[in-house]
Amino acid sequence: MMTFEGEQFFGCSKIMQKIQSLTFQKIAHNITAVDAQPMFDGGILICVLGQLKTDDDPPHGFNQVFILKPQPETSSFFVAHDSFRLSLHSI
Repeated sequence: MMTFEGEQFFGCSKIMQKIQSLTFQKIAHNITAVDAQPMFDGGILICVLGQLKTDDDPPHGFNQVFILKPQPETSSFFVAHDSFRLSLHSI
């Protein structure tokens, strides 16, 4: 599951459709902070704070929280949940 700007997408194909529908050509990011906490089931909760710049737009702050879950049969992790939000404020 992925939440992007308040919109939710379930499953790999829906998530990939959303990512491929984004219209920018260039993207740059600057990470300010990363916080990680272990979960009782072996997963990891990760919170990222930073800035994102697409094409010639001004940079915007962002916050992303996601969970990595262990995949024991391959000794790796997968992203189980992902929530991304630009830090845009209306006046």
